[in-house]
Amino acid sequence: MTRRYYQLVSGLPALPHFRRAGRLPLSQLRLEQRLGLLHPADASDLNRAAELVAWGRQPVSRTTEQIARLYADALTSTGSDTLRDVLQFRMHMRTVLVALRLRLHGRTPPDERWGVGPYVRTIETRWGETDFGLGAVFPWIDEARVHLEQGHAMELEGLLMDQSWRLLSDLSDRNPFGFEQVFGFVFKWDILRRWLSYDAEEARKRFETLILEVTRDHQQLFA
Repeated sequence: MTRRYYQLVSGLPALPHFRRAGRLPLSQLRLEQRLGLLHPADASDLNRAAELVAWGRQPVSRTTEQIARLYADALTSTGSDTLRDVLQFRMHMRTVLVALRLRLHGRTPPDERWGVGPYVRTIETRWGETDFGLGAVFPWIDEARVHLEQGHAMELEGLLMDQSWRLLSDLSDRNPFGFEQVFGFVFKWDILRRWLSYDAEEARKRFETLILEVTRDHQQLFA
């Protein structure tokens, strides 16, 4: 069933692109109050997806196996095909980033689970290709690889955020007053909030943490 959220969407401000914004146009408290208008089923789907999609939400203690189970549960439980598309996009992106980080440090694909989705096998069989043979599917891979190799943390984060931002804008615009518009706003708001909280030193530390997780065989590769 397609639900319409005229009142909720009308109460949401326009979100400037995260690179151009100077502040959050809506506080977290106000956003949560607006989301109180969601149908319980949509609210449940949104909260479940946010555990996987929201930037920086993954606890360090959560293993790849646990994330994979959360991902499978979210895919099967949501009633929104569009939200399912967003989940798949973000998890595919994370899988590619894990592979790039592993390869950067001279590692081959681990025997244990290291990623999720249909592209894992392709990446493993085409490990030696700079884009894992997926450049046509994910045109951002080569740029991400360069930023990773050069240690450009802010540039890498901005690139990935921009890819998600574009997808969310495209999907939410297809149904201006539907659930798509609501979760598109929520996830873009989260990107904007995260970007505004960054500074160069924080980005560098986050980058070094991600690299350390690979070199010490840390289980949690999906940070």
